[in-house]
Amino acid sequence: MKKSIVDEILISREIKNEKKVAVVRFAIFSFASLMDYLSYFHVINYTIVPPTNITLLLDTTFLVFAGFVLFFVTHFSFQPYLKFFTITLDYTIIGLMIFFDPTVQRGDGVIYFIAMIGAIFIYQFNLLRHSKIGTIYGAFLSFIFLFVISIGLGGGYPIDLIPMLFGLGMILAIGYVTTVSNFEMVKEANAKQMMERYLPSQLVSEFYKNNAQLEPGGEMKEVTILFSDIRSFTKYSEQRSAEEVVLFLNDYLSRMTDIIFRFNGTIDKFIGDAIMTIFGAPFKRDDDALRAVKSAVEMIHEIHRFNQKRKYLEDQIQVGIGIHTGEAIVGNIGSDRRLDYTAIGDNVNLASRIEGLTKHYQCPILISEVTFRQIEGKYNESDGFVIREIDKVIVKGKSKPISVYEVVCLTS
Repeated sequence: MKKSIVDEILISREIKNEKKVAVVRFAIFSFASLMDYLSYFHVINYTIVPPTNITLLLDTTFLVFAGFVLFFVTHFSFQPYLKFFTITLDYTIIGLMIFFDPTVQRGDGVIYFIAMIGAIFIYQFNLLRHSKIGTIYGAFLSFIFLFVISIGLGGGYPIDLIPMLFGLGMILAIGYVTTVSNFEMVKEANAKQMMERYLPSQLVSEFYKNNAQLEPGGEMKEVTILFSDIRSFTKYSEQRSAEEVVLFLNDYLSRMTDIIFRFNGTIDKFIGDAIMTIFGAPFKRDDDALRAVKSAVEMIHEIHRFNQKRKYLEDQIQVGIGIHTGEAIVGNIGSDRRLDYTAIGDNVNLASRIEGLTKHYQCPILISEVTFRQIEGKYNESDGFVIREIDKVIVKGKSKPISVYEVVCLTS
């Protein structure tokens, strides 16, 4: 079974985190060993009971183990089972230190406090891995660790063992929830970043409120399709370097994207200099057709502003926009490795054909009769445009003529 991109990211992160844990473990044992050696040779004094030969032996042994693990994870390929070994190693090392290191205080019930702190510390240290199964395994060992230390060195069951186990359980549960939340945040951030490429931010939020999923599949929906295309762009690009063309397109597409998102349109795709936009998907509204027309009008105004900043006439551009409303199959279409949120169907092709007619009629915006009927009576001159019927035409792939209407942009 192929892994998703998010799963691959999490696996890669798990490998990095295991190396991070190994480095931190080695650093902690190095520092602890240094302090014990300095105290043993009376350079410093930081423990009530001075370190003994047993302390130094334990320090050296554990430091060697930590160094071995660090070497292994940095020089050999990562194995998923390794985390279970290293988690067990951490609990074992701390347990052996508590049992055999004479510098660890045990009287007056202190051992219970040390056992509790030790279990929490190792568990929190394990959270650096961001592994759900590792977190569960660490929680299990934490209970065993606290129980064994309490029974082995506490002289029997302490009166407060049950409350201690209950408190430890709450801390472990919080750690697990935090780990799971981190996983969900990674998945959500990846999905939102992908969706924001073709959806405005407000629609992305609405997408999550409705618990919509980015899964393969589609449904038949009535949508308004907008196609826009720069006229004679091939000639324009042939006269300029590749770098100039890319800079120009990035500027142009960014401006158009901002306008489309402002009117809650969904960018289906960029096809070179052309833009295909959907209004009415993933969420349908009563004014989808009107917003599509208003978006087209604002795009033409932005082109005028775009051209005014260009010094030479040959640097100025003209754009044709075609709009049509009808049913189409809309959804995530593609393979399990790559999906595109898109619309397909005869009505999509018709919108593209209408855009092509803008060259013939020398007008920037043409809409179909279906679109016109949906916005009729819902606009006035204050919206910045008027509409007039321009012709009846037979477009490629159709046997019957259709009426097309010109959207005349008024002076902004």
